[in-house]
Parts: sequence; C-alpha cells; structure tokens
Amino acid sequence: MPDRPTILFISQLGGQGSYDPRSFCRMPGGDDDTEWMRLCLSSLGLDERIHYRAVRVHLGEALPDPDGIDAVILGGSIASVHDGEEWQARTQAFLRAWRATGRPWLGICGGHQLASVLEGGTVDRNPHGLTAGSYPVSLTAAGQGHFLFDGFDPEQAFHFSNYDRVVSPPPGAVVLATRDTLPAAALDHGGNWYSVQFHPEATADLFGIVWGTRDPAKVANYRPLPFTERLLLNFLTGTAVLPTMAEAG
Repeated sequence: MPDRPTILFISQLGGQGSYDPRSFCRMPGGDDDTEWMRLCLSSLGLDERIHYRAVRVHLGEALPDPDGIDAVILGGSIASVHDGEEWQARTQAFLRAWRATGRPWLGICGGHQLASVLEGGTVDRNPHGLTAGSYPVSLTAAGQGHFLFDGFDPEQAFHFSNYDRVVSPPPGAVVLATRDTLPAAALDHGGNWYSVQFHPEATADLFGIVWGTRDPAKVANYRPLPFTERLLLNFLTGTAVLPTMAEAG
C-alpha cells in the first residue's frame, strides 16, 4: 500500500475558563474537538486513506515540525483573534512556517480569521451582531468554479457561529463566498491556502449544545445540513493530497 498522507488538525477551541467543558458531555470525546474532526474524516471514508494527527494548541500541546505533514486543517475557536493568547501567537508562528512549504492548508471559522490577520487582512466585530444559525452563502463567480464547492448549490447553507468577521481580505486573496453581513465568507488565499467562516465539519446537534446553555433561543436557528463535510474532501482532493475515488480506481 502506498504511503498515506498525514493530515494535521490543529484545535484551538478555547482557553481554560472560556467555556464549561461539561456542556459537551453528549459529544463523542466530550470537549475534545480533535475527536470530532477524526470522526468527521472517518465518515468521509478516510480511515484507510490518511494518517490523522491532532494537536490541542490551546491546551499547551506543542505544534510539530512541518516536515512529514501533507496538509493542515485549523479549527474554530471561542476566542477572538484579538485576544492575544500565547497559543494564538504559537499558532501564527507555525502558520508562517507552514506557508513557506507551499503545502495545503484549510482554516475554519477562527482559523479563517487568524490566517486573514496574519496575511494582512482585517478582522473586526460584526456591527450587525452575532451570526448563529444554518444560513446560505452566495458563491461568487470564482466560488462557483472552485473545487472547494464542487457538488454544492450556489447558495448552499452552512452552520455559522461567529461574532467577528473578515472585513478586508488579505492582499491577493480571492473571495469565494459572501453573506449579507459577511463580505468574505470563504477565501482562496493563493498558494494552496483556503479558509471559510462557516463550519462544514459541524452538525446542528453540536450547535444545539453550544447555545443550549448560553442562549437557548439560538438553537432554533440551526437545522440538519446533510453532507456539508464534503468540503473537507474537496479540499483534500482538489489540492491533490488525495486522489479522487475515480483516480484511485
């Protein structure tokens, strides 16, 4: 069997005290979102096609050397990119090193924002307030022809949960999707880097847990969205980290 690519998931869920871990008791692995991502990738049939590695940077775990890693996924965060957490600085340092390799990267929600700031974009609090719910995006012309959105409708719905937003994309980045209050809901940064404000990997049940204790009225904003996790597979096949099923034979 050929060597399988190594996919690194970086968890930056939130620092100690930023949430109550007990609220995630119904999730597999509790509040460990590296387990959530593992199960998500498993649901895409990737158990035998990849090596999965994970680091919980917000808990002080060390980020690895980029050597030996084929693609990186950076998860969302309860923290704002402007919080100045020590682990956010370490993550940005890793991203600088990773960017230099030219290998593929996908940022989700807080990962989308962290990389946008790192690359010269602007992230601010959304003056329209919190975006929390299952809402459609509008694919731009670039987005409609982009592999990241293969198999999705031009106004596909995804799960959102964010206070901040990317206001100005980094120089050279191409906007792939927008919403009425989100001018950059998905970006192609160039050089094998992509990021999305929404959560393709998450479920309505997860956000029912997230908002069930914080603001129960928000739970009704979410609905099941079958197979949005396809975007993760599109990322891996579109960047040639994995062959398509047709190519794999």
